[in-house]
Amino acid sequence: MENNKFIVKTREFLFSDTGKSSALLFLRIFTGIMILTHGIPKITNFPELSRTFADPIGLGSTLSVLLMIFAEVICACLIMVGLMTRLAAIPLVIGLFVAAFLTGPEFDFTKSESAILYLGIFLSIMISGGGRYSVDHILDLYYRRKDGDI
Repeated sequence: MENNKFIVKTREFLFSDTGKSSALLFLRIFTGIMILTHGIPKITNFPELSRTFADPIGLGSTLSVLLMIFAEVICACLIMVGLMTRLAAIPLVIGLFVAAFLTGPEFDFTKSESAILYLGIFLSIMISGGGRYSVDHILDLYYRRKDGDI
């Protein structure tokens, strides 16, 4: 009987708005931390990378690495706290699309697999937004109250 109660409560949580928002919070924080592990080394190795970083769309190595640092560090932090979540996901989606499909002379799935995985995750975050546990949600509540919508 006790075990059945646990299953029922777990199912109720997982299918509730709280469960969905908790999952989105976990996804934002976990994926943000993971992408930071790609961005921070780009900062520490910037002098070398500014000369050798891939330039598949003709912006130059320095600008290309700066844009990826912006996406993988600044935008990742914004996504983790849920501030301008959809907007912050756009540079990551673009950068990861370029990394996955445009950096090599021909597409190789095994070399692009992690970029494609991150691309799918950040595309999902871009579509879903920050969720209830985000600064976006707090700001939305504040401005709706201020405007008298609540």
